[in-house]
Amino acid sequence: MTGHSQLFSRDTLFGAVFFGLFIYLLYLAARIASPLMSPLLWAAILALALRPLHVRLLRRMKERRGLAAAAMTVLTFFLVIGPAVTVLVMLTAQAIDLYQWSGDLVQSGRITEFWNRINAAYINKVLTHPALKGIDIKGMIMKAVGNLSSELAGQIGGLVKNSLVFVIDLAIMLVALFFFYRDGERYYNTLIGLLPFSQRHKEAISNKITSTFSAVIYGVFLIALFQGVMTGIGFLLFHVPFAIFWGFLATVLALFPVGGAALVWLPGAVYLYLTGSPSSAVMLALWGALFVSLPDNFLKPLLIGRRANISTFILFVALLGGVQAFGFLGLLFGPLVATLVTLFIQIYHEEFAEQ
Repeated sequence: MTGHSQLFSRDTLFGAVFFGLFIYLLYLAARIASPLMSPLLWAAILALALRPLHVRLLRRMKERRGLAAAAMTVLTFFLVIGPAVTVLVMLTAQAIDLYQWSGDLVQSGRITEFWNRINAAYINKVLTHPALKGIDIKGMIMKAVGNLSSELAGQIGGLVKNSLVFVIDLAIMLVALFFFYRDGERYYNTLIGLLPFSQRHKEAISNKITSTFSAVIYGVFLIALFQGVMTGIGFLLFHVPFAIFWGFLATVLALFPVGGAALVWLPGAVYLYLTGSPSSAVMLALWGALFVSLPDNFLKPLLIGRRANISTFILFVALLGGVQAFGFLGLLFGPLVATLVTLFIQIYHEEFAEQ
């Protein structure tokens, strides 16, 4: 009887009903928030990234949170969101031009003429090498251009189709930004406080999230943006077509620890050499080495420091897997999940394994 009375005691029933309802309510909340998840996450990322500026502004405004949040929302729009949208419009225009150019090149057959205009003697010498016997390099290039054309067409069509959704998401993000600036610290502390861990472990988790986020934002995203901008400037200076598009591609590739922006500026230099501009090719190669890839070697240690101890291999896997799982946001969530898994393994080892 004692066992049955303990099984159906008031506290046990209360706990079962409470957690059952709580989990169901969390499920409903997730369903409600899921259509807005993308703008809410971007708002949270921007609020966290600009938190140092927000803290300084809050002090100057004598802790008037509402006024400081409104000012930061306006500043974020003009300093970050506005320029980003402008670049997106320019990128779309260049993607359309590249799509039309590549489509015309394939359909009109001018790719053969373009091929013949390239330094033919050098190309033929390479293609007649015994190691490349039987490989249709020209056909592979034509197929690659055609695939790029089709992919760009699909992406541009989706962008135009979802332009209204983009505007709505932008409005939602601005509203969320205001509340994250005003009440974000309270939201964060409440969530951390819900964790059923000791205060020491809660502080460790909080510090790990903060350090990983700052390391990824300042040590990965900002460096990648810098490399993309410098690649685009180099392409503009040395007259490589579609400079903004290739600069954006360099930014994306610079996020990954293997290859990086060199996968863009190096083919650009090769393109200039093969189209009869050897001096420009050498200058672009020097530009890429000195102003794009070399700064990466000292900027990352300077910006990341010891804020996040992520090995190169784990970072590589986390970035690639994160993109596959979460899309572009996976570039942030991948490293964050990887570091939290490492921390939870450490907590498990301390609390359970040693016992």
